[in-house]
Amino acid sequence: MIDLTGRDFLSSLDFTPEEVRGLLAFARDIKSGRVRPNLAGKVASLLFFNPSVRTRVSCESAMARFGGAGITLNPGKDTWNFECGEGVVMDQNTQEHVRELAPVLSRMGHLVGIRKSELITVGLDKAAVSSSYAELAKDEFLHRFAEFAEVPVINLESNRWHPLQGLADALTLQEKLGEPRGKKYVLTWTWHPKSLPVATPHSQLLAACDLGMDVTLLHPQGWGLEPEVVRRARARAESQGGRLSETHDSDAALKGAVVVCAKEWGSLDYYGRFEEEQRAKEPLRARWMVDATKMHSTDDALFLHCLPVRRNVVVSDAVLNSTRSAVIDEAENRLWTAAAVFGALAGG
Repeated sequence: MIDLTGRDFLSSLDFTPEEVRGLLAFARDIKSGRVRPNLAGKVASLLFFNPSVRTRVSCESAMARFGGAGITLNPGKDTWNFECGEGVVMDQNTQEHVRELAPVLSRMGHLVGIRKSELITVGLDKAAVSSSYAELAKDEFLHRFAEFAEVPVINLESNRWHPLQGLADALTLQEKLGEPRGKKYVLTWTWHPKSLPVATPHSQLLAACDLGMDVTLLHPQGWGLEPEVVRRARARAESQGGRLSETHDSDAALKGAVVVCAKEWGSLDYYGRFEEEQRAKEPLRARWMVDATKMHSTDDALFLHCLPVRRNVVVSDAVLNSTRSAVIDEAENRLWTAAAVFGALAGG
């Protein structure tokens, strides 16, 4: 059992690869029934600014299964609108500042989870945000809340990271592969009608690198992930005996792969020019869906996707319905890794 009492979990970069492996071992022990996280009487306040299925249910279920409680709040719907800026004159549509919100929730519970991504809404609904990606990647609300909180704060998905998804993927890789170190993992971009966030692929990339895998980041020209994230992921991979390479060549990337993780994300090169991005990526649609032909060129690879997934847009029915698809196991592992994080940070 790993003890990370009192620490925040805003990104897996907050922990060393050894600490990440400790969390994964704790999650395996919880899942097998060998141990129980000590969450009896513990309360997690869960702020969901964005829609959620797996994150919300896994967090609430983890608390409930082990004697605690999760209280979900939807800011702006069943709460006030919150402010995090310094020196702001709050005479518009925000009513409560994180300087008060964070310590108040800290006094009433033991953990706070926050899902807040402005980037989630960009796409077909035309709800494009006005800030630059560089500004949004600062995750200001999350970090300001953590600054004033008196209990551990957990990132349930931000503009830049989705660490709980990364942990669930890593646990699935360990379960399916035994020792993942040195085995070929491909994280591939896929076409999607919306410009989706980079948070999940950032954390999935880091998860495979922390396991020391031979990681390939596959994407078309102009759809790379944040260079600083890739740099740090590569350093983590090399520290664990693995490596990270990038390519636009699908055939070369998939050859010898034992895992194909598909994820759709918007272009940072086109960020803020979403209609232009839509036109630029339309020709990529047919070539960048994961189908049976692509999977046949791998080394009988497992297929991963974080869900929800658009069938026959991101991945074909034939792949999702096959015995090599591990998406349901991957989703279930959101529960066990959430329980491990809550237990480790809350001191149990």
